[in-house]
Amino acid sequence: MSKFKIAALLLASLLGMGQAQAAVTDTVQTPTDFFVPTDAQKLDAPFYRAMDQDWGWTHGAILGSFTTASLNISAFDVDAPLPASSVGEIDKVWAMDSGTWVYLGDLQGANNVWAFSNFTLGSNFFDDIGTGLQVKIEIDTLREGWQVTLAKSSLEVDNGALPSPVPGVPEPATYALMLAGLAVVGAIARRRRPS
Repeated sequence: MSKFKIAALLLASLLGMGQAQAAVTDTVQTPTDFFVPTDAQKLDAPFYRAMDQDWGWTHGAILGSFTTASLNISAFDVDAPLPASSVGEIDKVWAMDSGTWVYLGDLQGANNVWAFSNFTLGSNFFDDIGTGLQVKIEIDTLREGWQVTLAKSSLEVDNGALPSPVPGVPEPATYALMLAGLAVVGAIARRRRPS
């Protein structure tokens, strides 16, 4: 068997091992809709959005069986109200459950920082996750003039790894694939050197 075929089989097995694990994360981010591509653009239009600039997105289907799921939305400048106050930004997040929009909760965060808001999804959402979960956001529902920027939406099952909440930072899986590819290329290069 040629060295190239051996290297290709090694890479395919490494990729296959990643798919065999139960923990999976599907991340929707730029260039999809209005997710900001870089931190430097977080206050630019059309990414820094206000009331009546709501939108939705769809996650890729996650197939197979799993026991837990959560939706994690990375947002910048969420001025969420303090527990004892009704003053502040309220951005409502919804997900489709068997043809009906279900309210999951509000974005959480603080002034001028990136943070994930976590929404635990019950087993009633599992069939929708298997076909591609639909999500939407209603920005500044109290219509008080607040704005927010989203970087990414990560849907994870069985404790999949979350990426950085900051836009433009690669996901952990991307690093792993890059390292595996470099290892295979390095092994081929070493074997092809003349003695």
